[in-house]
Amino acid sequence: MTTLTCRLLPKFFLTGFLTATACAAAPVTSELWGEHGEKWTVGGRLPDFSFAGYHRGEQAPPAVPPMANVKDFGAVGDGVADDTKAIQAAITATNSGAVFIPPGRYLISDYLRIERSGVVLRGAGPEKSVLWFPRGLDEVHPRRGSTSEGSPASGYSFDGAFLTIQGDYQAKSLAKITASASRGARAVEVDRVGALMVGQPVLVVLRETKAQSLKTYLYGDDPGDIVHGKQLDTKMLLHVVAVSGNQVTFDRPLRFDTRAEWQPEIRSFRPTVTEAGIEELGFEFPPTTYRGHFKENGANAIELRGVFNCWVRHVAIRNGDLGINVVACGNTIDGVVFTADASRGMGGTDGATWTGHHGIQCKSAEDNLVTNFDVRASYVHDLSVEHASGNVWVHGRGDNLNFDHHKDTPYENLYTDIDCGRGDRVWRCGGGASLGRQSAGWETFWNIRTTHPVEPPPKGWGPVSMNFIGLTTKTPSALDGTTAWFEDIPPVALEPVDLHAAQLNRRIDAARK
Repeated sequence: MTTLTCRLLPKFFLTGFLTATACAAAPVTSELWGEHGEKWTVGGRLPDFSFAGYHRGEQAPPAVPPMANVKDFGAVGDGVADDTKAIQAAITATNSGAVFIPPGRYLISDYLRIERSGVVLRGAGPEKSVLWFPRGLDEVHPRRGSTSEGSPASGYSFDGAFLTIQGDYQAKSLAKITASASRGARAVEVDRVGALMVGQPVLVVLRETKAQSLKTYLYGDDPGDIVHGKQLDTKMLLHVVAVSGNQVTFDRPLRFDTRAEWQPEIRSFRPTVTEAGIEELGFEFPPTTYRGHFKENGANAIELRGVFNCWVRHVAIRNGDLGINVVACGNTIDGVVFTADASRGMGGTDGATWTGHHGIQCKSAEDNLVTNFDVRASYVHDLSVEHASGNVWVHGRGDNLNFDHHKDTPYENLYTDIDCGRGDRVWRCGGGASLGRQSAGWETFWNIRTTHPVEPPPKGWGPVSMNFIGLTTKTPSALDGTTAWFEDIPPVALEPVDLHAAQLNRRIDAARK
């Protein structure tokens, strides 16, 4: 007889989320983790996701003191007067601190840019302070684009946004890595150490070969068709904890090998923009029918590009083509609600009624934390990763979410404690032809709940190093390593509920000892 226990489900911090108590079977732990991580091994098939987010998840973004009010720069907030220049003037004039947008409806007709550390654009709440965009970027700054296969596309289908936090990492070569180190290692040999010091953040960068051997490796030597694959470098942010002779030791394990053919090197990491944020704002676009895939009008809300330790917090995006685009490292997206008017929807090829292109996209992005999200709209790609690693998606829900893996080596990303709603399109993905399989290695899905049972992704979706633990499913466990790791544990029974929190707590506890 099964012993029944009750436990409190995670508390969300979004309007419309309710704390609930669920009765479930006695807690069950994963063979990859155990109860407190005692079964976990560094460099094993379950990665360490504990470094994701603002200040590595070890602290929440601060409440930055207000320093400016957009009304003092001429903003009106009646939804009729154009407030673009006034808001940008307030941002530009603020050296550090929060730029406050009082309650109102602010018409925005052009780009807004935050390009300085310590500047936060803050409203009075996403339902009170609303940025209104009557025209899309394709009308404001027309530009042509193309798909990976060369077909015409909107210039704003894949990136660009009205409001951007923009920076640069100033990454320059500091040392060449001279010996191969294995995934999971914490130390490398280098040709020189003169520019390296303890405590320094650095990038370890691998260069792709013409034969795409790096991509092949990240796909577990089974990349699928990569004839049109891009020659993309791969990078990872670490901190130096020791320098001894020609050996450099890092604070965290490498998520890849450092083979000589990939010309591994250590580069500087000196981001020009940190500690900047966007919070307590609503973003609203016209409720006109979504134009369709690759025909987007550029109703793109937010972009983080080349920034570090920044955040987006408690915002609402209505009728967007691309909600949030992240091309950055080590940032937090917390408490985003996506909605769309009924008139926005158009029929999609997957049976859904599409209202936009991408909800949140992590592209060439590492170690970002996306948490407490609520996707009440339906995008072609709801939660998207492309050439991205170390990103964590946690504590979220959607009416019928998909985990879009957009090819081009998304690897070592975590999806945990997520309610996907109906579950009809969890594995629905995009990506051009001949760019590799949807997912690369070590992608991990932990405590994924759906109304209807879901099967593992279709054959060929990704390599055997992927992990699926605690899904709503009727598929039996497969733990022999010949296929992807699949543990049939009921989500209501799986412990821990949130793998990211468990790993973070374990790391913090170990550092205190």
